[in-house]
Amino acid sequence: MISLRILKYSNRVANKLPSAPQFKRRSKSPPLNFFAARWSSKVRTKSTNTNSGELKGKISRETEEGLQFLSERANKLGFRLSLEERNLILEEAKGCGGRMSRKEWEALVTRRSLEEQEVMTLSSYLAKSHDLHLGQAALKWLSRLGVAFFAFTGSNTAGESGMHVLGSVIVGNITGLGGGTLNNLITGVTPVGWVKDPKFLAITTAASLAGFYVWPVMERIYKARGGGVGGGGVGGGGSGDHHVRLLRYSMESVALGSLAVIGAQQGIVRGLHPGISCVLGVTIAFGGVVRDLMCNRNLTLGASSGCQSYGVASLTGASVYVGLRQLHVWNCAGNTVKLVKGGIPIGLRIAMGFGTVFAVRAYGWYVKEGGDGGGHGERKLLLTMDENADAIWKMIEGGDGGSKVKKEQCE
Repeated sequence: MISLRILKYSNRVANKLPSAPQFKRRSKSPPLNFFAARWSSKVRTKSTNTNSGELKGKISRETEEGLQFLSERANKLGFRLSLEERNLILEEAKGCGGRMSRKEWEALVTRRSLEEQEVMTLSSYLAKSHDLHLGQAALKWLSRLGVAFFAFTGSNTAGESGMHVLGSVIVGNITGLGGGTLNNLITGVTPVGWVKDPKFLAITTAASLAGFYVWPVMERIYKARGGGVGGGGVGGGGSGDHHVRLLRYSMESVALGSLAVIGAQQGIVRGLHPGISCVLGVTIAFGGVVRDLMCNRNLTLGASSGCQSYGVASLTGASVYVGLRQLHVWNCAGNTVKLVKGGIPIGLRIAMGFGTVFAVRAYGWYVKEGGDGGGHGERKLLLTMDENADAIWKMIEGGDGGSKVKKEQCE
């Protein structure tokens, strides 16, 4: 019992005594909390990068799904699209947020189709506003007459070059319908006019037959009744030939004037740039260009003689019409009139364009006939490239010569 009491007492005393001091050993390695801080920083960085990568992966998956949808849809429609082309479609569909499914694709197609329908609607109403005027109705009838004149003279030209009736009718139809066909194809009007309305083909065919069969007979009757007096009879090439050539030239001028305005109107109705509309007026002359190529003649688009300069006449006439149209729109663009009340009537615009073509053609005839011995000397409507170079060189030589003379006088 005593020993047990002594043992308990000693334990109590030992517990009350202060513990021996514990010395920490200095180590060259960094403390544990330093490693913990570095580890937590790396973990946070890795977590941030992982979240960002997951976000990018999510976007890329949506884009990949859109690209895959476009590829499948294009293949079904018969197209083979590259990655760049599909990315371009995704960029166009900005409202889809990079996504592209059937719903987004139908929305994009609907938006694009709506824009095209709006253009077509505005174009139809613009053409309808032209048709309400008497001047436009007269221009339409005049254009039909012009197509017939082109076919008539084209067939006659082919007959003069030695073609039989079938070849002459083909050339006549190409002459009458070729320019309008090219104009319709450029402006996207399909089917072209004579395919949509076969009356034009019937008109040009009948005119081509008349140019092959009727015109030569009438020409001989005219000369036999005294039309060739003063020029050596039937084959003398005098005043009779002059009148015949003048009549055919006038017919071509009427055709060119009316169709040049029609060609320019196609560009205006389609909402094209005014400069493009002017150029479209020149496309009407390409039927005559093909005729001359098939008949082995000098091209009439810009012949150096000026007598057959289709290009100059059609371009000037179309430019006058388009310029007056632009002035009319500027005048009536706002709520108030700026220049002329009511604007420039379409009848006046048509008459000015047509009249300009006819005036240029008349001047071309005057120039050509003057060069043939009419007392005006050798004159041309436009100079060739070599003639222009010679004229510029003469001016340069004249300037140098004048300076040399002044220098000698001073000395």
